[in-house]
Amino acid sequence: MYHRLAPLLLFPLAGCVSTSSADVTRELAVGQTAHITAYRGDGCNAPAPSFEAVMRRIPKSDLVRYSDGGLSSRVSNQCKKRVPTRAVNGTGIKAGSEVKRYQSGTVAIVVK
Repeated sequence: MYHRLAPLLLFPLAGCVSTSSADVTRELAVGQTAHITAYRGDGCNAPAPSFEAVMRRIPKSDLVRYSDGGLSSRVSNQCKKRVPTRAVNGTGIKAGSEVKRYQSGTVAIVVK
């Protein structure tokens, strides 16, 4: 019986993840590289992670190829302070749009 209810439970969520509902939108052209997000270490006082560590946690993308953006910092909502981070860039490889959940929140990626 519950397996028949599953589609009804998922249906209201279908419209929740769209480019207009993302925390931030990153627009770039095919071949262009732009900042996408930044990841902090596992604790609020941890150093910035390596790019290899970030790549194990980052969602796959059909539209961008990720690259190391170097060391950076951002104000963490969870830590309530500025923390060291590893910036993540993306290079557009295919036109389209997608919404991804990163450590810092949801990002709409639009490649033209």
